[in-house]
Amino acid sequence: TIHLKMKYYTNNGQVATINRDIAAARRCFEAATKNLNTVTTPKKKKAEQSMSAVNSVGSSNPVDLDARLTKK
Repeated sequence: TIHLKMKYYTNNGQVATINRDIAAARRCFEAATKNLNTVTTPKKKKAEQSMSAVNSVGSSNPVDLDARLTKK
């Protein structure tokens, strides 16, 4: 299931959030299912450029984002 809000780790260890960008969330989800460490972002046309929907959040406590590892 693709969500309208997705959190992931960046290369520098911060937690970033993708909001309201279904295409970016789909690219991240598909890369994660293929066990890839990077996601390529397609180039935008000048008319499509707008404010970025990715917000970085620094965290001193690492958060486990993998639902498969949580206890039930």
